[in-house]
Amino acid sequence: MSRERQLARRVVHRVKTRIRPPAPAPHRETPRDYFLAQSELLHRYAGRPVPPGIDLTPAELRVSSQNGEDGIIAEIMRRIGHSGPGYFVEFGVESGIEANCVFLADALGWSGLLIEADPEFYSRLERRYRANPRVRTLQSFVTPENIERLLDEAGAPDEPEVFSIDIDSDDYYVWEQLERRPKLLIIEYNGQLPVDAMLVQQRGETWRATDYYGASLGALEALGRQKGYRLVHTDLAGVNAFFVRDDLGEQWPEPPRRSTNFFLIGYEHPPDADGRQYIDVAAG
Repeated sequence: MSRERQLARRVVHRVKTRIRPPAPAPHRETPRDYFLAQSELLHRYAGRPVPPGIDLTPAELRVSSQNGEDGIIAEIMRRIGHSGPGYFVEFGVESGIEANCVFLADALGWSGLLIEADPEFYSRLERRYRANPRVRTLQSFVTPENIERLLDEAGAPDEPEVFSIDIDSDDYYVWEQLERRPKLLIIEYNGQLPVDAMLVQQRGETWRATDYYGASLGALEALGRQKGYRLVHTDLAGVNAFFVRDDLGEQWPEPPRRSTNFFLIGYEHPPDADGRQYIDVAAG
């Protein structure tokens, strides 16, 4: 091969290596693990119990929830003797990708109400359920002052089976003003506060992606006792507390009372730079 041809081939090689074709678009597919988890959860709704004598932690399983709430709801429904479809209420659901009651709506045929305030999230939520006559979606901020009115307008029953509160702010005050008597109430707590503290954020404060939000577990337990509920579980992530009405269920094991463990890796929210103070409800 002549020197001229060798040089020409080198030039062509350099051009080819510099002008690369665009990277292919990422391949999208429905995750298989979702359907595996769904199959497992459906088996649990058929009645397979958690081993006796221990708390509900082994029941945790994630399908549509953020953490292990899906599995806990199934186990609690089994223990209180509820079978078949029911009614749920949940707010703070964003687009419905991660929510406590989505599996109930999508796989088990439950009826219910989903509320989201953010317009972008709500538009996606509404599209998701516009063809489902059993599920009503509503765009609104939920406050202690309007909660019962919103439920009345949506036709929610007086005793829904599952009621989930997650607004990262006035959760405590919303439950305080709630007149309806759900069988199972799920509420987010602030696991960065001592679990036995009686602290609640000042009413009306909004979450600013810091450790100032909501209420301590102890404050919610005290409120639950006043309203006729007992704590039966907190999830492994230290996010949600599960309360069952006193007249339902069996002898529940002593529940774990967990501190924050976001994503199960010990993550916490950063300190509140504004130094906002909590209200000690024990002191009135």
